Amino acid sequence: MQKRMRKFIVLIFLSFFSFTPLFAQVSQYRLYTADSLFEAKRYTQALSKYEGVLQNNEYTPAMLLKMAYIHEGLGNIAKTQYFLNLYFLSTNDASALDKIAELAVKHNLRGYEDAGVVGQIIMMIQENVKQIIFVLAGLLMLSMAWLARAKRKTKRPVGPVIAVLLCIVFILNGFFGISKEETAIIAQPNTYLMSGPSAGSDLIDIVDAGHKLTITGKKDVWLEARLDGQTVYVKQEKLMLLTL
Repeated sequence: MQKRMRKFIVLIFLSFFSFTPLFAQVSQYRLYTADSLFEAKRYTQALSKYEGVLQNNEYTPAMLLKMAYIHEGLGNIAKTQYFLNLYFLSTNDASALDKIAELAVKHNLRGYEDAGVVGQIIMMIQENVKQIIFVLAGLLMLSMAWLARAKRKTKRPVGPVIAVLLCIVFILNGFFGISKEETAIIAQPNTYLMSGPSAGSDLIDIVDAGHKLTITGKKDVWLEARLDGQTVYVKQEKLMLLTL
């Protein structure tokens, strides 16, 4: 219990240095009331107040972390992961990924391969796309010079051609951006994963709450998603979309 509290305290402390455009729009009175209840360890009452703030599309990073902490204490790991992911979306705080990955391992949750070390590497790439493109552009120029030199020496320029093509691919990918896929967390236990967007399609699996899906499409009330590399269909009402 104390170890769990220490981890959240560190995250909450760091969140005070993270600001979002919605910070100034939060109802200060309601947030102050909720924070007071949280400090008094009246967690369920605080959670109710925080939910009221969030329903108005208002939040602070610290508020999202406190909601995650309360839900973990209540044993609702799906909601814990949901609010930790929202906190990460609002701050890009890499330390949140460690907690997300830890909970995923502890509770055997699937779909969190982007958390932990891998997630931090991806985030670093996303935040430094311009610098990476600059370096690759320099490498492209060197590769083209290498190619021209190889041609003058009448050698088969296989290596230079491959180097040039790779640089072009990476630069184009950078210009179009490293897109963040839309994801969602399964909200309810015994959720059916179907092979098609209908109740009459084949049942692929029945899963508990907390697993994370990558959304790839939508048809009526069904969302097309990927889990463990497999395409599945889930009713939208069964999911919590990770968006702010």
